[in-house]
Amino acid sequence: MRLFIFAIGGTGARVVRSLTMMLASGISGLDSSTEIIPIIIDYDLSNGDKTRAIKALESYAEIHNTLYPDTGNGRVYDNHFFMTKVLPLSQAGIAGADGAEGKDYEFNFGPQGSSKKFSEYLRMASMTTNPAIQLTEDLLKALYDTSPEGEKEAELELDMAKGFKGNPNIGSVVFHSLRDMDEFTAFKGTFNAATDRVFIISSIFGGTGASGFPEIVNAIRTNGDLGAAVIGAAVVLPYFDLQQYNPNNGDTGAVDASSFNAKTRAALSFYALPGGLNDKVNAIYYIGDEKHDSYKYNEGESRQQNDAHVVEFVAATAVIDFMKRTGFVRGVAIAGPVTVTDHKPFEFSINKNANDNGSIKLPDFAQSTHTLLLDDLSTFAIAMKYYRDVVCGDRNKLGTTGYNATDRFNLAPQLGKGFYHVLDEFLQNQGNWGFYNWLDELKNHNHKLYPYVMDKKEDMKKVLAHKEISVRFRSNPIKDDVLTGELNSASRRINAYNEQTFLKMLKDVFSKKYQSVK
Repeated sequence: MRLFIFAIGGTGARVVRSLTMMLASGISGLDSSTEIIPIIIDYDLSNGDKTRAIKALESYAEIHNTLYPDTGNGRVYDNHFFMTKVLPLSQAGIAGADGAEGKDYEFNFGPQGSSKKFSEYLRMASMTTNPAIQLTEDLLKALYDTSPEGEKEAELELDMAKGFKGNPNIGSVVFHSLRDMDEFTAFKGTFNAATDRVFIISSIFGGTGASGFPEIVNAIRTNGDLGAAVIGAAVVLPYFDLQQYNPNNGDTGAVDASSFNAKTRAALSFYALPGGLNDKVNAIYYIGDEKHDSYKYNEGESRQQNDAHVVEFVAATAVIDFMKRTGFVRGVAIAGPVTVTDHKPFEFSINKNANDNGSIKLPDFAQSTHTLLLDDLSTFAIAMKYYRDVVCGDRNKLGTTGYNATDRFNLAPQLGKGFYHVLDEFLQNQGNWGFYNWLDELKNHNHKLYPYVMDKKEDMKKVLAHKEISVRFRSNPIKDDVLTGELNSASRRINAYNEQTFLKMLKDVFSKKYQSVK
């Protein structure tokens, strides 16, 4: 089965980045036969959040392809790290009609030059010289503000190189052309409504997401066999405000945070109309946070690089929930199945005992969320802390015996090279998109998400942020030497020693360890 994810705008890209980190943990119930095809759509071609999301996807895909090169032969892996396949557009049969491959992980959508005004997109210059359509020009000037470029109110003269700057009335016009793009035409040709699924991620309080979401749904529902698709959506409500803009950065102040709530109410009212989006989407997840952060103002391009947020984390869990409800778990839908005849709304909340200081930790999530993905994510976090601290780091005490012996994994000459270099980059990198970077960013908000302590200066027994793992019967169950001993024992039952079996061993041993100490 395949899941096509349409991730719209900066919020969509950030949710995809969170989803990528979750998939690395090997989500229970999924396996390597599942294919996820993220499609990031943003008119702002150089958006910094999109760039980081694509870097994470590329690194994940490289690790997956190295670990599981034989999945094309029908081999299926489950209960492995990095097991779910992530494909770019170019490898999923989605290319331009002229045979040229589309950009990996994104639609070729947006101005191909350095800038493009909305009036240029509408070809208003030709209207001025053609008396037959002069009235159309007059109508457009009546509908849209004619303030010059650089003014806060500019609409017709808005430079769309940075996106739509909170103007869904502009974005909806531009997004309507999406259905005519070569990539969307190819998507129609490869999508199988009987087995494949669609999930859409967007905010509805700005310009890009608010305008793109309904256009994508309508493009799917009004295109022949696509109309039978099972569609899910994560609708992200306001969760941040903006600081005062700085005109020295080239910003105009066009994005007005005080209008976010009004835009959200208008969008929700529109969705609720008879025949509206609520009637066209089979599962819709509403996600927001009333405790807003104040983000540094910017209008797009590479400067738009916001820290990962708990709202985006939760939106990513909605993708996994949707997959498990629509048959991705070995062909069986679970937890209240969603079908093409359903129109189900979902909301997400944390337990009432969440810490008053705003720090959200593992016990603040319901058991259903732990079962859905947190148990797997916790296993991955603990395993990677051990890998970085003990196998690679300052506390390396492995020697050349046990699982590190030359006739077993023999890791010493391999660390930092080849596959392990790619793994290290996925975990933490200078580009600030890796797993450790992501966890650090989640703590930088009013509502901090702080599940794990990954600092190498802290012992393994402190890895769970909500408690220190207790010593039992004078034995520390998560001491370096204890963990190494358990891995040594597990390695004796392995037939082949390679990157895949090493990570599988970590997954199995640390899954049991987490269950015993959580």
